[in-house]
Amino acid sequence: MQEYKSDVSAFASALAGIIENGGAGGRLIEAAGHILSFSAAFCVVNRPSGAPIYLADNYPDGPAREAVQLYVRSTYLLNPVYNAILNGLPQGLYPMADLAPDNWAADLSSDHVSPAQDEEIGYRTEGWPRGLQELSLLVDLGHGDMGEISFARPAADGGFTPCMLDMLRPFLPLIAVAFRRIWSGQDATPTPKPAPALDEFAQDVLTTRESEIIHMILKGHSSLSVSMALGIALPTVKSHRRNAYSKLGVSTQQQLFTAFLKWQGGLI
Repeated sequence: MQEYKSDVSAFASALAGIIENGGAGGRLIEAAGHILSFSAAFCVVNRPSGAPIYLADNYPDGPAREAVQLYVRSTYLLNPVYNAILNGLPQGLYPMADLAPDNWAADLSSDHVSPAQDEEIGYRTEGWPRGLQELSLLVDLGHGDMGEISFARPAADGGFTPCMLDMLRPFLPLIAVAFRRIWSGQDATPTPKPAPALDEFAQDVLTTRESEIIHMILKGHSSLSVSMALGIALPTVKSHRRNAYSKLGVSTQQQLFTAFLKWQGGLI
């Protein structure tokens, strides 16, 4: 693992420049690079009324950058950070693994979602780089809006260590001020269309329990996780799952995910 040396002075100077002059979301990513080692990041504003508003990213051109846009358009609905925000997650620093369902731990490179081959692994957004660990920095922007900088770092390099988080955490108040300064200059940004609620997917063909289980599976839960969360026997979960798959005309988790994307694409 390569040693990383932070430059607190340069970081503070960059934040001061943003607070004074504003700018684009990319300036926050650049500033963070002075104090945090990461390979790529994206910056969005999560809103309860619709899809995240994209501000910036520094992922490489090609599939990885396209995956960021796919996330913003669609797969954010299944993302554990987004769902935790909807459930009241406050401003702070959050490793992805701390918010993800149990089965995501089988593949710490998972962040967003594309169907994995293993039924118990979950999803990844198509094109998302593999082998990454992710860290979300969340800033309360008021009115229900939550700013997010999602940092990614290779797991092979140690991911994001507790020491890295301890180094970054004291600067959260200043980062929040800088983020709010940037967001205040985005008044012309159009309000996104309301996102379809995940609970609406397949509700016309599934029973209430089947629908509940399918929605949890789409978010990355394993059958065991569903069983523990809902307090029902594992064989019962599997039975409901089989029945739901049959009604939806799918036989794998991958096909379920594809059906969800097609449904969502017809609504937004």
